[in-house]
Amino acid sequence: MRKVLIGITAFSLILGSAASVYAGAVVNKTNWSAEYIRTMNRNAATDYADAAAYNPAGTVKLQNGFTLNGSLQYLDKDYKNRVSGMDFKSDKSSTFPGVFGIYKRNKWTLFSSFTFVGGGGEVDWEDGNATTMALGAGMTLLADRTMDGMVQAGGGPAAPLGTYYGTLTHQDIWAKSYDLGYSIGTAYAINDIFSVSAAVRYVDGTIEAKGSVTTSPTAAGAALGGTPQTSKVHFKQDADGWGAIFGVNIAPNDRLNIGARFETKTDLEFDTSVKEDNNNVLPQLGIVDGQDVNEDLAPSLGLGVSYWITEKLRAETNLTLYFNGEADWEGLEDDVDTGYDAGLALEYVFNDTIKASIGYMHTETGIDPEDMTPENPELDADTFAGGLAYAYNQKFHINIAVGYTAYRDDDFVSDTTGLKVKYDKDITFLAFGLEYRFM
Repeated sequence: MRKVLIGITAFSLILGSAASVYAGAVVNKTNWSAEYIRTMNRNAATDYADAAAYNPAGTVKLQNGFTLNGSLQYLDKDYKNRVSGMDFKSDKSSTFPGVFGIYKRNKWTLFSSFTFVGGGGEVDWEDGNATTMALGAGMTLLADRTMDGMVQAGGGPAAPLGTYYGTLTHQDIWAKSYDLGYSIGTAYAINDIFSVSAAVRYVDGTIEAKGSVTTSPTAAGAALGGTPQTSKVHFKQDADGWGAIFGVNIAPNDRLNIGARFETKTDLEFDTSVKEDNNNVLPQLGIVDGQDVNEDLAPSLGLGVSYWITEKLRAETNLTLYFNGEADWEGLEDDVDTGYDAGLALEYVFNDTIKASIGYMHTETGIDPEDMTPENPELDADTFAGGLAYAYNQKFHINIAVGYTAYRDDDFVSDTTGLKVKYDKDITFLAFGLEYRFM
């Protein structure tokens, strides 16, 4: 019994860290703007106001005046868990906005942004998943052995496992996770080549999950008066914290631009509030009302190089490193390697009005499948995207983009429950962005 409870606890603690959308970190996210979706590479950006988040030191390359940029992304998600031959699915979509503002005056800029810097949106496993299967296995074993003990106490013989309880007749789980980032900072052009930036960022995080599992008696159990046993749980966790962002931009000439951005760790200590727990299951799973759980945003380093191959064709390559081991994730960080995103984009300028781009990004998360979040597994991935930018005039610009992330499925056999678990997911995404320049 103790071994089963430890297994359930492991699944439950993982539940608290709903994560990856398409980024190489376990918690951190970088899909902030339509311009990013159009290229998947923005660490050397100097053309639109989303540079406030991707290449803040490069904001000095924009025109004087105030620029406001807003994006909306729609994610069509297809998530799957296969547990010992049984398939479970969640197709709950998510929508993410992003807002960026820059005021530039000669060598100085003041910039700010609102982005989703962590979390994975919402998932809804209407028929359960790996988490509920693990919880149900523990519930079924407990109910079965409890009735077996009653039979033996009445003088009856001991029975094999599963004699009295052995069927899960209902299971579901819903979860969401959002880390909202609000940043403000300034950048300064030292000369035509070098510029630097510094910013602070406030992060407001929310994690919420609820679900239920019902185990029902076998014919033998029902004959002895056994009834369905249901556990319902609902808890919420909230946290906030501060971090800093530093940037450098280097533009040796008109064709080459290099951007770098370092984000410090943001300490996030989530306070737990239990909303429902009809069978007092959560304390056994390590989730206690009023408990604090650490799930920091890991420090990261974003590097980008943009180069104009011709007057109309630009290439950009990016590398973003996520130092997952430096975060505090209640010990999970000890089993996670440094994650990264690496990509390449090509952008072609047709005329003063229209330009098009395609982009690719490869993601390595650095986490083993047995440590992943069943609700939103942090799988390695390849992302392909493209889109158009349209300049209605010098002040008003539009970006539209579409992309697809193909995750690399992974599987493992649980050391505690013996269940074979396979994770698989795919995301198709659309993005739309508007920018207005008050020149």
